[in-house]
Amino acid sequence: MATAVTSNATEDGQAKDSTPTGHVASKPGPPSSPMPQYTAFSLGRQRFILGIVTAAGFFGPLAGGIYLPALPALQEAFNASATAINATVSVFMGVLAVAPLFWGSQADYGGRKPLYMVSLMIYIVSNILLAAVPANLAALFILRIVQGFGAASVLSLGAGTVADITAPKGRASAMSIVLLGPQMGPVLGPLLGGAITGSASWRWTFAFLAITCSAVYVVLVFCLPETLRSIVGNGALYKDSSWIIRPKWQQSSVVDPAKFPRAPPPTLLGLLKLLRYPPIVIVSLNSAILFAAYYAMNVTYPTFLEDIYGFSTSEVGVAYLAPGLSLVAGSLISGRISDLHRSLFVKNSRNQTPPHPEHRLHLQIPGMFISLGGILMYGWLVRFRIHVASVIFSTSLAAFGMTWVFITTTSYLTESFKNTPATLVALASLFRNPAAAVAAVVVQPLYERMGIGWCFTGLAMLELACVLSILWLMVRGKAMRERLERTEGPEGIVKASKPEAVGRKGKGKG
Repeated sequence: MATAVTSNATEDGQAKDSTPTGHVASKPGPPSSPMPQYTAFSLGRQRFILGIVTAAGFFGPLAGGIYLPALPALQEAFNASATAINATVSVFMGVLAVAPLFWGSQADYGGRKPLYMVSLMIYIVSNILLAAVPANLAALFILRIVQGFGAASVLSLGAGTVADITAPKGRASAMSIVLLGPQMGPVLGPLLGGAITGSASWRWTFAFLAITCSAVYVVLVFCLPETLRSIVGNGALYKDSSWIIRPKWQQSSVVDPAKFPRAPPPTLLGLLKLLRYPPIVIVSLNSAILFAAYYAMNVTYPTFLEDIYGFSTSEVGVAYLAPGLSLVAGSLISGRISDLHRSLFVKNSRNQTPPHPEHRLHLQIPGMFISLGGILMYGWLVRFRIHVASVIFSTSLAAFGMTWVFITTTSYLTESFKNTPATLVALASLFRNPAAAVAAVVVQPLYERMGIGWCFTGLAMLELACVLSILWLMVRGKAMRERLERTEGPEGIVKASKPEAVGRKGKGKG
């Protein structure tokens, strides 16, 4: 496919620019233009686009995080049990799991920007209603479903946007920047939620979300260009245009369909077909297990801090800063190391050949052990009521390790299936968010029956199983992918083998 052609041909060309024989990269465009083969957007505009997408991605996780410190207040306001209010968290996470499949598959087919506009408008309206409607538990459930549906788009759309404008050699770093939005949500969400709930009303948490998202929405409408490569190619359409764009519902295609073929219309069968590829299932399931363990820790965190350590609601919000900042640090460090590791492979290989996507997988193992250690420590430190500083440190370890794995998983998925990156990231969410939803509901009954220490020991053991699965995938993953390429042929779901070969001969154009 053309997407695969441009990706690999571009990266090979860029790698060879520094060598005397680097004439392949200069063919498609002037040597002086930045990244001429893969993207026509200037570096400054790429960063601006990533900034908009990062800000938009902030609001989904923020809606989840800002809600957590208000859980005790919501129990009072709605006269409901802790289990019932925790179920609203589970419903939100469940919608975040399923809805990205709709948004991601549509975005890979029809364009990114229209779906940004529609989904964020749904999100804004739902927050306005949550802030205004009477305290009715059924209304809370329904509006949290609508809120989750609107919030669910941006992670998969953001991953697609990164794949549109960033070559694989720098994709993990770019992905780590875009994921700062989702990572900062858990950082600032509980802090803001604690401050707002402690000084005003829980309703103002939703009003705050509506107001701030509206500001980002205006910038997105007027400044975010369409980036889907089957519509705008490498973005040459915008090369000399203003950064402020006249709002348009949908950009018509300006590229040769033979060079940039559009992904097939999304179907349920097409999505299920992706599950035939075992590495997708394995890396997605691993991320789901780590995220479920982290979320089980997150939903018990305010209860333990208040009941055992005597924290106030505002102090609980501040305590969420430590794991939140670790999410950011893990994301940025993992992205940089992953891309550095990849570039060193290219530099030291014969003919500067890019590595296969599975080359990133072994970097997941350190992150898994860090996350495992943090979860294990958290359970037993709380069980024996060790000093709160050690508990906060354990949550930071779990957060750092979890996001480390998440970055490498996302980069791996977007490189393995170059024509449907948003769909693949959405499919990973289908595993990850239901696991978090289940964890939010069952963690309290589990630690009441098993004890806090043994409950989180069980979660740590599940993460150990993830390490074993990655070791197996490091050995068998490449062979499975190549076998699937051979059996599926040019119309299969991978569609990368033959175009990559063309790209390496210098015939691909970006």
